[in-house]
Amino acid sequence: MIGMLARWLGLLVVGYITGRLYGLFAIRRRETDDPGSRGTYRFLTVVGISALLVLVFSGLIDATETSLSSVHPILSSGLATPLAWAPTAAGTIVTVLVAYLGVFPSARERRGIEISAPTAVARLGKYLVAIAIFCLGMLAPFTALLGTSDPSPLLIPVVFAVLVIGVYAWLQYSIRLTQDISDPTAEQRRRLEAAADRAELPATVAGVFSGRETETAGLYLDGPFWNRQLYATDYAFDVLDDEELAALCARERAADDLRLLERRALVVAALFGLFVTLTVWLSILVALVGLAVSWPLLVWHLQRCEFAADRRGARELGARPLASAYEAQPGLTDSRSRLHERLAATPSTARRLERLRQSD
Repeated sequence: MIGMLARWLGLLVVGYITGRLYGLFAIRRRETDDPGSRGTYRFLTVVGISALLVLVFSGLIDATETSLSSVHPILSSGLATPLAWAPTAAGTIVTVLVAYLGVFPSARERRGIEISAPTAVARLGKYLVAIAIFCLGMLAPFTALLGTSDPSPLLIPVVFAVLVIGVYAWLQYSIRLTQDISDPTAEQRRRLEAAADRAELPATVAGVFSGRETETAGLYLDGPFWNRQLYATDYAFDVLDDEELAALCARERAADDLRLLERRALVVAALFGLFVTLTVWLSILVALVGLAVSWPLLVWHLQRCEFAADRRGARELGARPLASAYEAQPGLTDSRSRLHERLAATPSTARRLERLRQSD
């Protein structure tokens, strides 16, 4: 246990120092054409994966399972595996947050934002904790099936049903779980309600969250299909006029008509379900092959739906205001490689603009 603690403390030190060095490197590249923060997110992803692997191979999960089984025999069952992973997840999250503390001063200087480090870390921590809870919840049925010597194939539709319900519930509440929502000001509410009425968007204005530090100007829907909730970033009200807000509302109405939220839930659940099914009933190698084949096809379908929502929204109020709203986003290509662009569930803003200009 002392050795594992020493490794984790070493991860914290290395993560912070690496974050500081990465931040200084990013400042030197501030004159490049990618002023966004995608590189920071990728850096934190690498830190998180590295920390997770170190903690897993250090034996933390086995040590936690042993400790749990000593408390009560039921805690050694397959359903208790998420509990065994909880300390590993917590250690990984803390490591990522410490690395972010190292990056943040440089990121704040590079982007010229006014936000304190504790506030930024708290927002990221809330997002990571929500993601961890979702992943641990999905881990429970998976480990229970793996622990079964001869699982019945009749459980396959049950697996898919559980995954669809879990993913859809996550998507319905993901904004509220991961963002600090505040009530819109009277002016913000007036503008947003006027834009929604003009676009005939049947959604309740639910709140505003911060987008200034990332310069994100967007509108978002969540909630079940019979009670959609509309959210906006505060930065959207700074850089978008009423015409552009109405265009984004028209686009969100088109996306809702296409049931994009439900389609995303089905796609994610299908990918999870396919991987679980092939792993449990065949082998993980077959599961990886199945994932490699199905992933591009399913995300291609989602991208087609995104483009279709753009076209429908543009037909309502014109392509020009919608394109102008998209141009307010930083990093139009997100520094994506061609492979990343093809495997992403949502197309880059640059590709959306290209399609809109073609349809104009």
